[in-house]
Amino acid sequence: MSLTDQASSSNAEDLGVSAQEFLAYCNAERERRRNSGEMFDQQAFDAAVDLVLRKLRALAEEGWT
Repeated sequence: MSLTDQASSSNAEDLGVSAQEFLAYCNAERERRRNSGEMFDQQAFDAAVDLVLRKLRALAEEGWT
């Protein structure tokens, strides 16, 4: 399970405000791209989101939100 799936299905509050906002944007953008009719590499998209979420989680643990 990716961090994106974990954050979507579990308690996202522990990620901090920045991560919550980023995740909400990514979820909307993922749906927009799926419905656009254009080619969309969801696996690459999810990998990029996971990378950013890992960084935001590390920053939240250091006190940044």
